[in-house]
Amino acid sequence: MDKNHEEWNNTGIAFFENNQYQEAIKCYDKALEIEPNFIQALNNKGNVLRLLKRYTDAINIFNKAISIDKTNIELLINLGTVYYDMEDYSSAVVWYNTVLTINPENTNALTNKGAALANLGDLESGMKCFNEALKINPLDINARINRDKIRDFIVGRK
Repeated sequence: MDKNHEEWNNTGIAFFENNQYQEAIKCYDKALEIEPNFIQALNNKGNVLRLLKRYTDAINIFNKAISIDKTNIELLINLGTVYYDMEDYSSAVVWYNTVLTINPENTNALTNKGAALANLGDLESGMKCFNEALKINPLDINARINRDKIRDFIVGRK
C-alpha cells in the first residue's frame, strides 16, 4: 500500500531527527507530490534547506507556504530565521514584525527581533524586545540570556 502525504511527512521527520537531511527532503517531496499545498511538509522542507544553508531554496519554499497561509506564525518566524542566518538582519526584522502584527505577544518573534536589532547595532531596541518578551514570559530563557549579554556589553563599554 502506498503512503499518503502525512505518512511521507512523518517519515521525513524521522530522517530529519536522525540528521539524514537528504532523505528527509526526498520524503517531504513525496508528500508534496501527493498534496502540493501541504503546509507541514513545506515548513519541514524549508527548515531542512535552511540547516543545509540552501537559503534561496528555503526562502522559495517558505514563500510558497506563506502564499497558502499568510497568517501562519511558524512559517513567518521560520522565514525570518532564514534571513537571520544569512545575516540579513533587516529582512529578518520585517518578518518578525509581521508576526507581531498578528500576535503582539509572541515571545519567539520578540526575542528573534531583539537579536536581529542587536546585530544591526541597535542595542537599545534589542533590549526593549527582550524586556517585552520577559514581561510576557518571565521564564523565557532566550530573552533572558540575550538581554543579559546586551546589558553586560553596554556596561562594559561605559
